[in-house]
Amino acid sequence: MSRMGSRTLLDAIERSGAQADIPKTVVASLDFGLTEPGALRMWRQAGAEVLVAGTRALDGGTLMPATAFHPKLYVFDRPDGTVASLVTSANLTNRGLTLNSEVGYQVVAADAEATDRAWRAAIEPAVPLTADILGRYEAQRKVARERAVDETDPVPEPSVPIEGLAPFGDAGVKVGEHDQLWVQSWSMSGGSATQLELPRGAHRFFGVATVDYEAEHVDQIAEPTLVSGSRRWESNPLRWHGNNRMERINLPSEANGGFAYAYSLILFRRVDTNIYELRVHPWNSDTARACVEASRQSKLLFRVGHANTTRLAGLIR
Repeated sequence: MSRMGSRTLLDAIERSGAQADIPKTVVASLDFGLTEPGALRMWRQAGAEVLVAGTRALDGGTLMPATAFHPKLYVFDRPDGTVASLVTSANLTNRGLTLNSEVGYQVVAADAEATDRAWRAAIEPAVPLTADILGRYEAQRKVARERAVDETDPVPEPSVPIEGLAPFGDAGVKVGEHDQLWVQSWSMSGGSATQLELPRGAHRFFGVATVDYEAEHVDQIAEPTLVSGSRRWESNPLRWHGNNRMERINLPSEANGGFAYAYSLILFRRVDTNIYELRVHPWNSDTARACVEASRQSKLLFRVGHANTTRLAGLIR
């Protein structure tokens, strides 16, 4: 478990609209010294009950267990009394939740009693984290052998030769068949700095078939509904601006519960007809880098426009 992976999951919980004080239990392994002490503290500060496995080896003065604790199980209570669960290969790390190729099995509505039994069996080796355990773990972790690059290390920045990328509008991709579109932002347009210049052709992602690119005035193309957790914004016009030959979308301002958008990766995920989840990640973050890499590997990475444009845009399957 890493701090950045924990931050990713905590951000997702916040976006879901869950209350900050919702009960949370986190079980982590101390084996091999892979779990970051800062991640354990982060979950404590978030009000979670924190349990740890691997204390028997710790008691013996080593972080090398006879049998490693290795389950990865995410369980979420639902308001109707059922639970949702994800059994996966992904550790609670930045790479596990972003860049790695992982596999998982999702159950949307499972029997709560049966899931509780499985949960209790899985975490049987774990004990509550105490200040003494955390202190001894940190001390032994400092003298543990040096490790190669692993899931707790930052995601490397993708190497993207911009000159080899096609402009988004010329790529000939069926944009409407993809559920996620992201755009790199620099400084934003508009008086409130909330207008994002989209690549030409992005209107197809928002369900619009054609746009009159010969129009020299401002034409409204669409008005998608944007959501983030419990927040919902209805007035987000997407317009064709004839003066600069660009498609622009108005995003919710910080004053209206929105985000700071400059120098970010702004992602739209189709949720339903004309409804899109809005996510904003700093451009130099692990999540942004993982999105770029996912698009690159799928050959769905593009330049926003022609000429000297170096801003990027991409689709995710």
